[in-house]
Amino acid sequence: MEPIAEILDLPPAYGHPSKPLNWKAVKELLEKAPNYWFASVRRSGRPHVVPRDGVWVDDACYYGGSPSTVHSRIIQHNPSVTMHIGDGISAVIVEGKVTRVKPDRRLAEVLAKGAEKYRHYGYNMSAEQYMALEINALRADKILAWTNLPENATRFRFERAP
Repeated sequence: MEPIAEILDLPPAYGHPSKPLNWKAVKELLEKAPNYWFASVRRSGRPHVVPRDGVWVDDACYYGGSPSTVHSRIIQHNPSVTMHIGDGISAVIVEGKVTRVKPDRRLAEVLAKGAEKYRHYGYNMSAEQYMALEINALRADKILAWTNLPENATRFRFERAP
């Protein structure tokens, strides 16, 4: 199911968007991104930001890591995360919640896509090696995106069944 696209209501000084981005184009940016920056919040309220390898599939970013990392420890207590790609001139900002993913056939398929994606960057990890990591999925609730601010600043909302 495609998300609902809405033109962002920006402060007047930023200008006025005139046309929303196409979801297919934003999805492609997320799929092709070489890495993703994740922001989470520690119990003390201090922010934590870290880059991660990952793969965007079915409106979620799948990524792995050791359970002993700061990010992994944070999301155990506060699964609300913001992830972004882009340089600010062009940006895709994903807000949602992270869940741990249990190994199954579907996850093996997702991780095989990730192994293939990163082979182009010189990584040689197999899907089996990725399966040894703790795998998380950030499911999008909302995405803010633009490629030409303010012209196409767009909010995408995901409505999921309860």
